[in-house]
Amino acid sequence: MWWKRLSEKSFDQAVEHFIAEHPNFSFKKFLGYGSYGRAYLIGDRSSEKLYVLKCLRPKHRHHQKTIHKFKQEIHILQQVSLPYVPSIHSSGTIQDLPFFIMDYVNGQTFEQLIFQEGAKFTVAQSLAIAKQLLEKIIRLHNHGIVHRDLRIPNILLVHQQLHIIDFGLASTLKKTVDISLTKNPKQAENHISDLYFVGHFLLFLLYSDYKPSKKKEKAWQHELALPIDVKNFLERLLWIQEPFHSALEALQSMPQLTD
Repeated sequence: MWWKRLSEKSFDQAVEHFIAEHPNFSFKKFLGYGSYGRAYLIGDRSSEKLYVLKCLRPKHRHHQKTIHKFKQEIHILQQVSLPYVPSIHSSGTIQDLPFFIMDYVNGQTFEQLIFQEGAKFTVAQSLAIAKQLLEKIIRLHNHGIVHRDLRIPNILLVHQQLHIIDFGLASTLKKTVDISLTKNPKQAENHISDLYFVGHFLLFLLYSDYKPSKKKEKAWQHELALPIDVKNFLERLLWIQEPFHSALEALQSMPQLTD
């Protein structure tokens, strides 16, 4: 059929046409794309509330594993009811491609804050943000969900509160795990993955206030003038020292600093 030959950008027109056929909604703009999906901003005509329509990318239409993963994201968002996770409102298909509509989170990602706004965070501020993130991760884990992609584009700041988006790589949390058998912490389907990403997230915050004194790059342990307990905490998150056995243990082990 003709639509099977559509390019990704041409598919955007198909989404606009789909929204036009639903008079309750209005199409606003294309937001962007990730590994699996394309996202669009739409509005409710009566309430003027904004939503995100996320659809599987056309290039994956015949990849059953990717389709399953996308549908799993829908299932996970339907399971989770937390104020800092977008609520899912409906789902369906557009030209045989699965989509879902969820709340639009009107905030700034930490990628935007650091690299576009030039925001700088002290060590104490960085730890306070990481603490809030760990508290939210614990609640996710208690719901049996591990995010597995807690990068700075997927964590937003909204009125000083963190929100977590993009559950495309999320999975059901496996509670029993032999840490010694884990080869890649990023891909682990348990707390290990989320804590590893928290370590990198915290490093981005700490480096936001870093001024290099020499041209030659060094390891973060040498570049960042961190208190020893902060350094040790980071190394446990990043698997350099003995890793934490849960997000709760990581939270309870956080160094206490004030500006």
